[in-house]
Amino acid sequence: MAGRYGMSFAAKMIEQGKYAEAIEEATRAVARDEEDPVPLVERASAYAWLERYPEAVEDLEAAIALDESAGVLEIDVVDDAYFSALLGTAKAEARTSQEVAGQTLARYQTVLPAGRHLADATAWPDRLRTASGGT
Repeated sequence: MAGRYGMSFAAKMIEQGKYAEAIEEATRAVARDEEDPVPLVERASAYAWLERYPEAVEDLEAAIALDESAGVLEIDVVDDAYFSALLGTAKAEARTSQEVAGQTLARYQTVLPAGRHLADATAWPDRLRTASGGT
């Protein structure tokens, strides 16, 4: 069970590399308290470790929205995780559509208009295009 005085069970599972179990536990925690953004961030972390980036993006966006009233997240950590998940998603999308990949990265500015990765989100569509040999 989640530890009120320390690391949650989901976080312990992530630390042990048990990502599927972490997702299950974080999902239970989300169901117990739909206003707490922390389990969403934990589940997003497990998704990211499994390279399930679109699901990580979805959870991080939900967590960021919830944190506007909760104010409990370390926003710099969430900011980095969110950009990383968006980038992972965009890299996969770029294989079939540069336009979709660019739209995915553009979400960063909408969700975190004062985020630390604004320049990165703007630069990466060109990097992805160059990497794929596109113009």
